[in-house]
This record gives sequence, structure tokens and C-alpha cells, in this order.
Amino acid sequence: MTTTTELETLYHAGEAAELQAASKSFLRFLDYVYILEPPPGRGKIKFEKWPHLVRLVEGLETNRLNVILKARQEGFSWVMAAYSVWIFRFQEGSVVLKFSRGEVESHALLSKARFIYTSLPLAWQMPLGSDSRSELSLPDNSSKIMALPSTEDAGRSETATLVIQDEADFHTYLETNYLAVKPTIDAGGQMIMGSTSNKKKSVSLFKELYRGAPDNGWNAVFWGWRLRPGRDETWYKRTQDEIPTVVLEGLTPETYMQQEYPDNAEEALAPARAAQAMDFESLIWMQEDAKRPVEVVEGVINIYEKWRGAGKYCAATDVSKGTGYDFGVSVVLDAVTGRVVADIMSNVLSTEEFVYYTDVMLERYKKPIWGIEDNGLGEAAIQAARRKGYPRLYYRTSGRNVRQIGWHTDSRSRFLLYDELYESIKARQVTVYNKDGLGQFFTLRRDGQGHISALKGAHDDYPMAVGIALQIRGQATSIGGPIVRRGRRY
Repeated sequence: MTTTTELETLYHAGEAAELQAASKSFLRFLDYVYILEPPPGRGKIKFEKWPHLVRLVEGLETNRLNVILKARQEGFSWVMAAYSVWIFRFQEGSVVLKFSRGEVESHALLSKARFIYTSLPLAWQMPLGSDSRSELSLPDNSSKIMALPSTEDAGRSETATLVIQDEADFHTYLETNYLAVKPTIDAGGQMIMGSTSNKKKSVSLFKELYRGAPDNGWNAVFWGWRLRPGRDETWYKRTQDEIPTVVLEGLTPETYMQQEYPDNAEEALAPARAAQAMDFESLIWMQEDAKRPVEVVEGVINIYEKWRGAGKYCAATDVSKGTGYDFGVSVVLDAVTGRVVADIMSNVLSTEEFVYYTDVMLERYKKPIWGIEDNGLGEAAIQAARRKGYPRLYYRTSGRNVRQIGWHTDSRSRFLLYDELYESIKARQVTVYNKDGLGQFFTLRRDGQGHISALKGAHDDYPMAVGIALQIRGQATSIGGPIVRRGRRY
């Protein structure tokens, strides 16, 4: 017969085993986490492992730098509070820095960590040292959590184990604070930056880091509004209808919802409607056509529709500034249907390689007229195409009927290109199957002088290639033909 003492020993042994397991696995630790839903919420409840939160947790094991673009109320603040407590409790000497847009918000963020810690099993808790609105500490393992407003020098003197920046895109001093704090984790610490998109800031460090991932070393994650259980189209419409005018602060209800409850990353990162260069509704409609290629040739050539004898084709190329920078993009346009039937989009190919693969792609469409932008490295691409003997390179005529091979972008031709591109998209006369390529159209903005360019950190290579193809499509033929004698539009 088992005695009471033996039962207590078994019980404590089991509890110790659970503590040990939780100390090794954050996902396991979450089984013991409670959070608070203030009224009219459910009060103190167990942490719910929604699938998108589990995926983030699993990613934290391998990714030091994480940027999360999200909708509101997706559980980011609570899962980050739990993560900070897990580090704080089980990693001796850890320093967790939590940044919010202001002092009030930083105190609220720390209060979530405090609630989680004090709700853990009593046997798991160590005595708190400092316990204020801005700091928690554990003298027994020399750990601390500090909650700070995002000022220019906040956190500069600390060597951090974990840095969390909540609603980062709304921090007034995000860039300077980043420069102050990033070196504190460069010895091996971790940084997590999460936020909804601030539609009033078309250019920001947060957006640049998200767009640049993973090439910049950051792991980018997107959480749309549908991920939270219980949300549907009825909920979305009701939420939009209930927006008080006073909170819009110059945004339309539609733009406000794209900021707070985006459905996809393009919608979240797109500038406010007034600054968008392309018709937003048409771009959303175009997303429905995005699809995988029916064939991928030599690993880089995407074929969406194969050559058809009745088709008339033209091709255009926007050459990148070099490997690892902008994208080099070549597209084949069906001049009759307006569909981009094939493309290459790469930032790792040299100019010679890019021309080689483009030539292979154009062979599939019977060598259509090919317009190469001559700006930058475009001239090198033109010379490479000539060495290959490509038969139908587009050229324009300038003063005194001087022939110049290639499409040249200047202030006038750029205006004409984007003007026709806008009208074609608005009339829904263009189809882009490449999802990443289409995503670049969302980042085009129009400044106060009417000039169109991509947002900082974004790219406009794919729209430029499509725009050039639209400019030369009048010279497309079904099969072959002589070299073109005149440039179009300018």
C-alpha cells in the first residue's frame, strides 16, 4: 500500500518533471500559461494555441530576427509576454527589453508578463525582486524584464537576450531606437518586431525589413484578419460599419480596415489610397488570377501559357542593378489578350546569365520583338543579346532618324509608360499570373508632383517590364518578322 509520503514524493517528482520539460520547450510551457481577457471577455483563461501562434513559436527556435506584419488582436502581445516570461524564468542572467510606442503602452505590455508569471504554478515561481510598472527582476537567477517607451536611446546600455518591439510601425523613433538597440543582441540575442501597418507612413524601417526578408536576414511572417477563430465576412463588415469617425484621422473606413485588419500583405503594405499609383480595386481583382506556372524551364523560366499560333507576342526586360539588388525581370506579353504568359524574375543571375535564359524563354514564343530598357546595366544586356544574334530587338528613332536599340526611360517616357499601365490595369486589360510580380504593383506610389516610384525597400522592376511590353505591343507579330523600324509613343 502506497503511503501518503510516497504519494507526495511521486507528485513532486512528476511536478519537477513537468517543470523540466517546460524549461526546455516554450511550446510545452504555454500549456501552463494563463492570460486575462478583461470584460466583456472571459476573464482569466488558459492560453489558446491557435495554429498561427504555434507556427510562430516553432519558428522562434531557428530565427533570431523576426518581423511580423499582422492584423489587430491576433495574440501577438500575449504570446510575446509569455515568451519573455519563459526566457526570464529559465535562462539565467537573461535581459528582456520590451518596447512600446509610449510609456503607457510599455506599462500595459509589462503587466501582461506580470500576470502570466504570477499565474504560473507556485512551485515554479521564484521571488520577485523589483516589481514596478517598468521592470520585473528575479534575484535568484539574475534575470530581468524591462518595459520601455521607444525613445531614441532607450535600451542602449543593455546587452539583451531578447528584444521585443510591439506595434513597431507606430513608434516615433523606431529607426534611431533600432540603431541603439540592435547592437545589444548582435552577440547572439533575439529580436522580434511586430506591428500592424501604419498607413500614414508609406516609408518605414518596419516595412523595409518586412519587404527585404529573407535576404536581409529577417524572417517575415504575415497574419491576416481571418486567422483569429470566430471571424468571418459578417464580422468584418460589422467591424467596418462600427468605426467611429473620430478614430479615422484622415483615413477612409476602407483604408482603416486595411491598416487594422488586412487580408494579405500587399493590402497591408500598400500606401493609403490617395497615394497609390495603380487602381487598388483592380489590383485586388487581379490577385484572383495569380497562379503557379504550368511549366518551369531550367529552374528560372516560368511558363503560364504556352505558345499558340494565333497569338501575337512581345517581350520586355528591366535589368537589375546587379546580383542581390533589384530584380531583373523579363516578361512575354500576349499583345491581344494582355496576359503575361511567361516571365523570369531573379536577383541572383548575372547579366549574361539573365540574357541567356531570356533568349531561351523567347525561343518558346518564336522570337518576338524584345524591348530591353537601356538604362543602367541594360546596355550590357543589349550588347549580350546582339552577340547572341537576337533577330528582333526593339529600337527607337531619335533626332535625325538615328536608330538606338532599347527602350530608354526618361521623365517623359516614364510618364507615358505609367499612364498607359494605369489605364490598362483600371480597365482590367492586363493579367499578371506571378504573385510576387503582382505584389510590386501594390507598392507603387504617386508623390506630390505626380511622380511614380516604388516605396523605399520595395521594387518596381516587374511593373516596368510589363509597362515596356505594353508600349511596344503594337509591333507584335504572331511569328517572326523583320526588325522594327520605329519606336512608339516618343
